[in-house]
Amino acid sequence: MAGASIEGQVAVGAGDSLCASRLPAVIASLRHTHPRLDVQLHAAGTSTAVDGLRTGRLDIALLLEPEVGESDLLARSIADEPLVYMAAPGHPLAGRAAGWEELAGECFFVHEEGCSYSDRLVRTLLGLPGARPRITRFGSIDAARSCVAAGLGLTLLPRVTVERHLQEGQLAVVDGPKAQPVPVQLVRHRRRWFAPAAQIVAEELTRTFAEA
Repeated sequence: MAGASIEGQVAVGAGDSLCASRLPAVIASLRHTHPRLDVQLHAAGTSTAVDGLRTGRLDIALLLEPEVGESDLLARSIADEPLVYMAAPGHPLAGRAAGWEELAGECFFVHEEGCSYSDRLVRTLLGLPGARPRITRFGSIDAARSCVAAGLGLTLLPRVTVERHLQEGQLAVVDGPKAQPVPVQLVRHRRRWFAPAAQIVAEELTRTFAEA
């Protein structure tokens, strides 16, 4: 399908971490190669994105989830995002190895409930014997990241969302317990028409994430 012949509006929903990192470059590339495509990006957590696919507000969703089990949705994994524990450079655990016992004594600033990797971390911390972790959840990754950069505690985030902050010395890696990479699922509704414009966007997302 030639770029000049493809036109239409495509609504893409994704979590805050992907909206702030990988997706702007994908949309910019599509605008260059397919100028008659109008790709609209919507920040949405998993439940909001799933609802958007069902109601038709979204054509495509990118979910950071191990799996998508809803029978009315079609999902395929297009990438894995590595996760890293982060602290301010001056934090006692910055650049060090730390086990669950040490992490359980820290303040954690993590993404909102419904975020698969944050939920998994919180469950683990709360399940440690005798642990009383102090956990604050935000709807914005920027808010969690800013609290950590100010030296207030730790976080666990996809590495892609903190690369610039690591390079600029605002954050440092903590060598904590192994965190499994979180899959990026490209999802659409099983019974809704998948227009050529949406197909082009899905192909570009798949290609870009595979090359990352």
